[in-house]
Amino acid sequence: MTGDPIPPFARALLTDQGLSPEDVPLAIDPRDEMLEFLAGNYEGDRDRGLFTYFRSGLSIADALTQILAWRFGGGSGDLAHVERLMDFASGYGRITRFLLRSVPKERLWVSDVYAEAVRFQEERFGVHGLVSTIRPEDFACAERFDAITVTSLFTHLPEERFAGWLRRLLGLLRPGGVLLFSVHGEMLLDPAVTMPEAGIVFQELSESRSLETCDYGSTWVTERFVRSAVARAAEAPVSLWRAPRGLCNFQDLYVAIREEGVDFSSLALQMEPLLLIETCELERPGLLTLSGWTVALSGEAREVQASVDGRVVAAAPVQGMRSDVAAVFGDGRLARSGWSLAVPLPPGVSRNALILIVRVVDARGVGHPLWASTVETARLHVARQDLTVADRRLGEMKARLAAAEGRAAAEIEALRTRIAHMEASRFWKLRNAWFRLKGLFSG
Repeated sequence: MTGDPIPPFARALLTDQGLSPEDVPLAIDPRDEMLEFLAGNYEGDRDRGLFTYFRSGLSIADALTQILAWRFGGGSGDLAHVERLMDFASGYGRITRFLLRSVPKERLWVSDVYAEAVRFQEERFGVHGLVSTIRPEDFACAERFDAITVTSLFTHLPEERFAGWLRRLLGLLRPGGVLLFSVHGEMLLDPAVTMPEAGIVFQELSESRSLETCDYGSTWVTERFVRSAVARAAEAPVSLWRAPRGLCNFQDLYVAIREEGVDFSSLALQMEPLLLIETCELERPGLLTLSGWTVALSGEAREVQASVDGRVVAAAPVQGMRSDVAAVFGDGRLARSGWSLAVPLPPGVSRNALILIVRVVDARGVGHPLWASTVETARLHVARQDLTVADRRLGEMKARLAAAEGRAAAEIEALRTRIAHMEASRFWKLRNAWFRLKGLFSG
């Protein structure tokens, strides 16, 4: 993106968040595998992948900043008391660029095993850089930090490296310092895979095309495993807190503080809400109607808003009763989660060019842009979604019918077997002989 005009989806996100290109560095290195991975989730649609790249970085930085502001005092997003922050395993800066909104570049370090990724951030963001290593014992770092953030590293490590990097990073904290790290919790593990007693599953599978999968695969862990690993790794007392699915409603987020007996009762992380668009209909050429549900697994989802080409054109409170949603999450408090919007469209503009953003406003008044596409892509997505649901229901109906047919066939076969056994019995043979004899006399 360096030197290129700002792509429309990136510009739409900035506008939605009240930001200018001067507020957030937008340069992306062409070697950044994360962008290619996200674009692949949208069938190669690079624009939507780019939106998700920035949006996810913004969301993760928001969660990290909430916790750091809680620990170091000040208002929301105020990290003035953080003298040294390191974003470890930072890649090419998907999250770092948004941390710079709260931490000046001279107080921010980045580290990654890719030397070119570190160099890119040093040159483009002006931060300090440290090239990391595969093995924790080889990582040389003379600095000590108030806070270290690590996202999507422990999700990829084998057991030995998991414990080793915990030990190394906890050792780089000042007393009272904070280590924030994320993991794949056991609820994300394929149900077909059994979690062993040790509490960790490591598979040599990864989206990385350049790192050996034996060093960087895919890892799932239990909370018990993490707590045990932290206890073994710590050389001084550590207090630990967990936010299930705290990052993007997916990865578990852990807060480890080099201090004994920390009171976490006042830590209230406002997680990103979940959003589902269930209907997207063009009522007439100038009016699009949307409906669905949204929930915040922590905090509250207050309002849903729609913007078209950067301008909010519709808003509605989250107040529709959805007992089905509450049942799915097993939480009756989430029953009031339905919403609907009537979105006016500007005349004379192709629906293939209009960028639609749907965002959810949380209890803090912060808007989370959770969906972005052209108007036509939104309609196509919901139509495909409806087709997927219909296909699943058809499959369920076929399965029930097959099961019913199987039960009927089994019952018929059981009845035939019963009759055959009866006819073969001594009593039945005597009964038949009696009726034949009776027939002779009556004739």
